[in-house]
Amino acid sequence: MKKINFVKFVKKHILPTHLLARFVLIILLPTIALQMVVAIFFYNRHWDTISRQLANNITGEIEGVVEWVKSNPPKMDEHFVQLSQVLRMQFSWHAGETLPESGKLRKSPASSDLRSAIKNLPYPVQTWSEKDGHQQILIQLPEGVLGVSVPRKRFYSSTVIVFLIWMVVSSFLLFGIAFLFMKNQVRSMVRLAKAAELFGMGQPMVRFKPEGADEVRQAGQAFIEMKERIERYLTERTTMLAGVSHDLRTPLTRMKLQLSMMEQDEVTATLNQDIADMEHMLTGYLAFAKGEGKEQMEHIELTPFMTDLTEKFKEMGLPISLHIEQPLAILGRPQELVRVFSNLLSNAQKYAHSVVVSVGKRDEDVQIIIDDDGPGIPAKKRADAFKPFFRLDKSRNSATGGVGLGLTIVRDSILAHGGTIKLETSPQKGLRVLITLPEKE
Repeated sequence: MKKINFVKFVKKHILPTHLLARFVLIILLPTIALQMVVAIFFYNRHWDTISRQLANNITGEIEGVVEWVKSNPPKMDEHFVQLSQVLRMQFSWHAGETLPESGKLRKSPASSDLRSAIKNLPYPVQTWSEKDGHQQILIQLPEGVLGVSVPRKRFYSSTVIVFLIWMVVSSFLLFGIAFLFMKNQVRSMVRLAKAAELFGMGQPMVRFKPEGADEVRQAGQAFIEMKERIERYLTERTTMLAGVSHDLRTPLTRMKLQLSMMEQDEVTATLNQDIADMEHMLTGYLAFAKGEGKEQMEHIELTPFMTDLTEKFKEMGLPISLHIEQPLAILGRPQELVRVFSNLLSNAQKYAHSVVVSVGKRDEDVQIIIDDDGPGIPAKKRADAFKPFFRLDKSRNSATGGVGLGLTIVRDSILAHGGTIKLETSPQKGLRVLITLPEKE
């Protein structure tokens, strides 16, 4: 039986994934633990000590009254008026009576210490609690029964409740203030993550500036500097390759002119083909280096977009069918996506007899599937198919040429749109291209 790592299980399935929620737990759990420890310690020390002391004081006062009654048996209730006012307890005298055979005893936490102290008197005692909180005490004396009614405030201290309420309220207040500060710090990190996501998708970052704590500001500034270095590198690479392409096209053009003035034979035909291949490779290299970063992101309705695209390939003789589950929209660069899907459909047109394009929604993404019945790509070579300048076997490349950049450009474009692309086996035993793109809300 496989052992479960408890720590990993808690991190993966129990702990929250959002940073703000984790910050809340970091502050909330120690606060609750501290309150519990303080409350328990305070209750055991303060409550127990104060309650016992109050009970002992009441017992001492009652014991003094008992001794006074024994030496001066009262004959009228007014004898207890002054005692009741001074001791803040109600006394009553029942001459010649005895305790009931079975007394009512209602235990309550507030009167437990008082009951324990009263039972230390050398006389039979019965105690019970009334609904209004008064503690009723009956003491059997030789001449009769002494009744004592002790108000709740004499044996109960409200300090504990006041302390607990104040502690909880102040904790919630401080936690609310801490939560606002934490939320502000997390917001700056979320903005940094959003800026990185937009930059990765080739979209402009609107009003991004480093903010928050020093460490977050440092990360934001490092991101801006990295973005500037990447943009500068891409600009320099594009400029360099554009210059190289221009410099190479000039001698190639001269060579084409010279060959056109020569007598046409098999040699000149071969040279013309070589020159055409070189121009084709230069165009592919330049397209790979430039990318499509200058085109602006736009709202694209997929139903008319994919319909127009597939209709063009139908006119070129490709048996293609389109299935769209529901109206969907994405945010993308229209011309770049036209080139992406045209590249994929052109490959299918070269190697397959029929193509099926499906568009639908899966979870929060738009899924576009292109299935063909061609020879497909072996599973072990599908990862390599996206590598620059990688050429597949004869079944899919030697007859048509190419420089091995088509799928590379397609993959880079899909990733720049925040999507993914996979190569699988289609139901027709050919190639399936599965593309997911974020749906525009």
